[in-house]
Amino acid sequence: MRILLLAMPDTVSALDAVTTMPNLGLASIAGSVAGHDVSIADLAFFRRNLTAKITSIIRRVRPDVIGLSAMSFQYASACRVARIVRTAAPGTPVVLGGYHATLMYEEIASGNDRDIFDFLIRGEGETSFAALIRAIGSGQRYTNIPGLSYRSNGVFHHNRPSMLMDLVKLPLPDRGARILDRSRFLGMRFDCVETSRGCTMGCRFCSITEMYGRRIRYFPIPRIIEELTQLKRRGVGGVFFVDDNITLDVRRLGTLCEAIIDARLDTLMYVTQASVRGICADSSLPQLLARAGFRWVFLGIENQSARNLSSLGKAHEPGDAVRAVSVLRRNGIGVFGGFIVGNPDDTRDDIAAAFRDALESGVDHPIMQCLTPYPKTGTRDDLTRAGLITNGDDFSRYNGFIANVRTKSLSNSELAKAILVEGVKLYFNPKLIIRSRFWRFHPSLWLPLLANNIRFIIGALGGKLFASRHSW
Repeated sequence: MRILLLAMPDTVSALDAVTTMPNLGLASIAGSVAGHDVSIADLAFFRRNLTAKITSIIRRVRPDVIGLSAMSFQYASACRVARIVRTAAPGTPVVLGGYHATLMYEEIASGNDRDIFDFLIRGEGETSFAALIRAIGSGQRYTNIPGLSYRSNGVFHHNRPSMLMDLVKLPLPDRGARILDRSRFLGMRFDCVETSRGCTMGCRFCSITEMYGRRIRYFPIPRIIEELTQLKRRGVGGVFFVDDNITLDVRRLGTLCEAIIDARLDTLMYVTQASVRGICADSSLPQLLARAGFRWVFLGIENQSARNLSSLGKAHEPGDAVRAVSVLRRNGIGVFGGFIVGNPDDTRDDIAAAFRDALESGVDHPIMQCLTPYPKTGTRDDLTRAGLITNGDDFSRYNGFIANVRTKSLSNSELAKAILVEGVKLYFNPKLIIRSRFWRFHPSLWLPLLANNIRFIIGALGGKLFASRHSW
């Protein structure tokens, strides 16, 4: 069977100047349907004339099944892509999976766009999608496939949820199925790897626990080393570990670092996400990370206010973030710091303080996001009860940067204006530019980084801060 998997073109474009990452989830899906002819088209790499490009891909692949993957801010594009697919390949089953299908399947099934999708995959897709492909190929019924919603006579039927997978049994991703791969980070060819799935933390703004439950599962370290070895042979220069929280088990992360060093894979550049609490848990961890080739960390700081940390459900204390940043930088590891403003009790002075804290935290590049009421999260429930959500339906604006809320003392427009004003002060501050390894990494990146700062201003003025750019 010929299978076409499409990743949506929308990106959270705050770092488009320096990074374009591939869709790992679809490669993992492809690896789980061995024996079929699978093609993956990541539409984020095409950008222009998407209707013509999608039509051209369909004519070349001639798929028997087409699968789409979308997060909530990509759902509008998924609907548009599905309509293009319906025209270019009439009668071909269309499957939607990913976070939005998992969290909002009931709303999709009863919404105005329900007729453009034949199937919804809820939760981890590898097992459910493989079972669906077998059923389509053999003409079997769909009723016994866990995690599947299917449309019959215009009505969606929702099967029982699927169980979380045993990651030990999961095949390696099939990256060879990609039609085009333009993945780069700081000018270097990059790819993504996961060493675990899930998180046990209680961050109220995050939807991870709705996807996987409040637990974590691990891939075997030998499997990870095998995957890294394959990537190195393919000419990849670096890897982004996309784990939801790789620092939950600091001892295991240390073991992984040692395995990377022993396998002589420390010549690759590694980037990872990490929690402040995890970095502070073991003073020797940053040194070990550096030895293994970790050069950049995305650190979830979120805020330096004890009140806001409590509201967000974060476990660390305000002073922990500065210590974590300091020890990482002392070991030669650059830090992207994630911050969240627009919390319910934030005043204009609180917004200014948060941006000042971001500058003084010592991070190489602060990523200032606005509190976003993502579907099915505790934060959305809290904001709904308080009447603070100003845009509850247009998920295309839920990229993490556009203000979709107000605070108790700031209107939505006042909040957006505060983010613009304080952002200009921050991102054009000579202190940040001089200090940051980000700017000093390579002179060829200076112009794109400057352009990115200018895009911040233009996007904020237009109410579309870091909205994805592509044409149909």
